[in-house]
Amino acid sequence: MKVGIVGAGLNGLACALLLKKFGHDITVFERSEEPRDSGTGIYVWPQGVQILRFILGDNDFLDSGQPIDSLVTLNRHGQEIHRQLVQMPGHDFPAPAVMFERKRLFNLLKEELGEGVIRYGTACTDVINTQEKAIIEINGSAREEFDLVVGTDGISSKVREYVNDNKPHYTGVIASRGVVRFDSDVLEDKACQIFAHDQARLVTYPLDNDTRFRYWFVAYQHDLNQPTLERAEMVERLEGLPSPLLTMIEKTQDENILTLPLNAITPGHKWYNGRCVLLGDSIHGMLPTLGYGLTLGLENCFMLAQALTGNCFKDIQPALQRYQTRVAQRSCQLIEVMEQLTDLFYFQKESVKNQERLGNAMARFHDLAKTTAF
Repeated sequence: MKVGIVGAGLNGLACALLLKKFGHDITVFERSEEPRDSGTGIYVWPQGVQILRFILGDNDFLDSGQPIDSLVTLNRHGQEIHRQLVQMPGHDFPAPAVMFERKRLFNLLKEELGEGVIRYGTACTDVINTQEKAIIEINGSAREEFDLVVGTDGISSKVREYVNDNKPHYTGVIASRGVVRFDSDVLEDKACQIFAHDQARLVTYPLDNDTRFRYWFVAYQHDLNQPTLERAEMVERLEGLPSPLLTMIEKTQDENILTLPLNAITPGHKWYNGRCVLLGDSIHGMLPTLGYGLTLGLENCFMLAQALTGNCFKDIQPALQRYQTRVAQRSCQLIEVMEQLTDLFYFQKESVKNQERLGNAMARFHDLAKTTAF
């Protein structure tokens, strides 16, 4: 099958590798003139790490990341409120959770894909479906035909305009992300730590314990009509947190900080139209409350590859319907859990002290993990 993938982010590269592994002819279109490998850190749950292992063929990629064994919620004074094991009892995932520097994971996937598959500077400006083919319009003029077009082009997806009328919405939260070499007794080597505060939330993960390379993420409520907080203002808003956390932010170089508003999409149940299908942030953009976004995208990739490869009919529609049936309901349920946790973490003024609400939301997430694709 000839497949055109729109968007060369992490989900686009993973999808291309999976479909290529199953024998499909792949072309990836990327509107940027160069690789989209910017960013800071990316967290992959064990479910997603298993899929990466399948894609990349061995365990060498694990050396590029840092294993994480638990998610720890703390109050503004650094006192532990809740600890969630990543290797959840009863699930028996044969893989760790891993935190990667985004650029390193991106380059691993790009190198595995090989030369000539990604075409940079090729913006998808329209999608046209016929009964037998899907046609991509490139840069407003050239057209190419495919048996299937996959939209992995993120929160501002052009392909989504053809598939459904869902639009991203601003969540009321803005985030700054950074990477820095930093060490402190406050920081754990194998845990994601979520520090609650009335004015914001600070999340931090290790990226490489040998070099003390670390990722941090600060999210806070923000009116887009107001200027984004300067770094000093952000540190001031976090006043009261353990002082090493504030020093970590202050020591981060400007070029290693990325600040963006956080948008989300409520996916609904329409994931394909004709010969066009969506996966990843193009259909289920979610807040990074538990860092499950990429893992859910990888699950989408694997389910799509299974559905296409196992299709015994000439018509592609049964495969796409099967894909939609498997992913839509579970994705909506996961997003609902993330919205509950987001409300707790970002809008309830340290209400993470309410261990019952937090425990119930985490228990639901725990149950949903049982229905993983892998």
